[in-house]
Amino acid sequence: MDQYICPHCNNTFTSQRQSPDMMIYCPHCNGTVFLENQDLQPGAVLGGFEIIKLLGKGGMGNVYLAKQSSMQRLVALKVLLKSTVGDSDKNIIDMFNKEIQLSGKLNHPNIIKAIDAGEDENCYFMAISYVEGEDFEKMIDRGTPVPEKEALAVALKIADALSYAWEKHGLLHKDIKPGNIMQDKKGEIYLMDMGIAQLNFGRSTEREKEVLGSPFYMSPEQGQGFPLDWRTDLYSLGATLFHMMLGVPAYDAKDVRRIIEKHITEPFPEPSERNPNIVLSKGTVAMLRKMMAKKPENRFGSWKEFVSAVKKCLSGSSKQAPKRSTGLVQGKSPVKPSYKPQKSKISDAVIFINAILLIAIAIVIAYFIFEYMKNNKAEASISKADKYFVNNPASYDEVIRLYEFALEDSKNTKHYAMACQKLESAKAKAKLFEEKLKNFDEAYKKANELSIKRSYKEALDMMMQVKDIEDPGRRQAAEALINQLQTVLNSKTKK
Repeated sequence: MDQYICPHCNNTFTSQRQSPDMMIYCPHCNGTVFLENQDLQPGAVLGGFEIIKLLGKGGMGNVYLAKQSSMQRLVALKVLLKSTVGDSDKNIIDMFNKEIQLSGKLNHPNIIKAIDAGEDENCYFMAISYVEGEDFEKMIDRGTPVPEKEALAVALKIADALSYAWEKHGLLHKDIKPGNIMQDKKGEIYLMDMGIAQLNFGRSTEREKEVLGSPFYMSPEQGQGFPLDWRTDLYSLGATLFHMMLGVPAYDAKDVRRIIEKHITEPFPEPSERNPNIVLSKGTVAMLRKMMAKKPENRFGSWKEFVSAVKKCLSGSSKQAPKRSTGLVQGKSPVKPSYKPQKSKISDAVIFINAILLIAIAIVIAYFIFEYMKNNKAEASISKADKYFVNNPASYDEVIRLYEFALEDSKNTKHYAMACQKLESAKAKAKLFEEKLKNFDEAYKKANELSIKRSYKEALDMMMQVKDIEDPGRRQAAEALINQLQTVLNSKTKK
């Protein structure tokens, strides 16, 4: 069984590769992971680093255990695959170089350090500190949740690292999860993989609009592609602690989109319901609930405030709620007022008529306000669905869900007919999209079969017809296969 890293959801997984297959699918998000045919073999030297063994595979590159010859020390070597490097993949190289630059800025005892980077024989590589230990995802997978006190101690270390990255360098991690938190043999804690971190330039960029991260720990704003700040890492750390302490994720579903949807719409899951066999302290549950608030402004106000809350949970202290005043003084009854209320000179009949008129006026005003708000809500729901559709043209499940909400909000309003029309149109496009995906999968499979039979030109023609598929994972797989086929054909032409 080989270990792989999904380039779409960034999760690690193991799979038995059946040669000569050129791709596998991620069990977390069903994304396509294109596989390089040739891995660097033990003993190979790249930029002064001698390869010892393969640690993990991904759609963009592999990670190796290597030895730096000049310093005689072990490192983890990230290598960008040759098949992903070309004139059409400059954005991938830019992302890799950005990771190098970001990692080089960070100097914190709980963050994995970048050591060296460069290019050798068209291979881009980055060396980072090698930690001999185990990440918390593997611990959870063994069926052993992390004790509450131990998990809170880990949270303090990670919070300090994230606070440093944000406050000193304006960096977000954007992929906090158990698999990115490592514990070495001495018990030291390390934060790994700043590879999808972003600089806080104070403006939206194309990269910031991408939805990156791991679905089980993704904040609502990250799942919706909204602008992010340090509080998205706080949310993900909360979801990570939830999973570590209870052994089950906060939200779960068979479909990755449904998991993200739960983070966005469903209330905080009670730990006692997710795993009745584990009891967390009330203070820790309250802290998790605040960390995972749907709106960022309802979470902790700073990393410092969060650290104080963690320390409070560790010490077991809790503030008592202030007692309410009962109006009693030393057990005596409240003093009675010395005045006597005077009788109204207005007749009861006049009071009754005025009350009826006021009630009638209030009902009329309330009706118009209700109608106004109802129409505004319907219009806003339709606009939200339209905007999401424009920004995410291939996410038909979510688009249809949003239009269904809009249809429900539009009942008994002037916007109902429009909502019906838009929902039906989205369903029709979704049906065509499913057929297009099916055609792509058939063409991709056939192209691989033709490639095995060395019918490279026919395979290339077939892939060129379907390469513009809207699905990101399939498009990436198509581009990678096209590049490979073109390379083979070019080499044959030169001969």
